[in-house]
Amino acid sequence: MDVTMESQGYQVAGFPVHCPVGTPGTGSVVMDAGVVRSGSFTIGVEASDDSIRWALTVTQPE
Repeated sequence: MDVTMESQGYQVAGFPVHCPVGTPGTGSVVMDAGVVRSGSFTIGVEASDDSIRWALTVTQPE
């Protein structure tokens, strides 16, 4: 899977998640404060097969 994050039209993060058959894959990215601009952001997930299930958690400091 490939995961991307965009903030106001700019890609600010991207990383692959390797998902071996029969086992969960994990991936993460940590960004410095201020990389994501104030306002909304979007996350894109591209999987090699429609049967792949995925979940996402975004954590930001208050």
